[in-house]
Amino acid sequence: MPSESVSTKGPFASWLGSAVLVLVAISIVAAQAPARLRLLVLFPIVVGWAMGAATGMFAKAMRVSVSLRVASIVVAFSTVALAASTWQAFRLETASRATSPREQQLALNLMRQMERDSGGEIAVTPTASVTDEFRHYLARRVKQLGVWSSPWPELFWSMELFAGSLAATWGLRVSSRSQAL
Repeated sequence: MPSESVSTKGPFASWLGSAVLVLVAISIVAAQAPARLRLLVLFPIVVGWAMGAATGMFAKAMRVSVSLRVASIVVAFSTVALAASTWQAFRLETASRATSPREQQLALNLMRQMERDSGGEIAVTPTASVTDEFRHYLARRVKQLGVWSSPWPELFWSMELFAGSLAATWGLRVSSRSQAL
């Protein structure tokens, strides 16, 4: 008599897809949070915990056992989602500071006038790259702790990502635990 085995690939694949979708959603919502709520260290921990708790609830509902593999996936995905959330918050801040088309046209006309008046001797300064702007964004975030030069803001951000991923593991563990009523 052949033994019946239960396939775990179906529930695991469903959980994985659900986990990715919920992490993307939480990441987008976190990026939209007002700057006053995005407190250093605390915000990534809270968001990471929420990511872990949400994926843990899905694991429990879909009867996926929380193994080392699942925990590793949650850590990796939550770290990427937290980094993407910071990047999106940076892009939103950059977009909010962008000038209107009318202001851009006015600045262009002023530059042309200055170039004509100076006989074409105005040198155009190169614009900063997106990476440099992101580094300045990270430095502005930690400005309340003091003026830090590179690489310290980036290292601080890495520490926040690590703390957030640890919180995601904690949230996963707490929410996936079976509770007897």
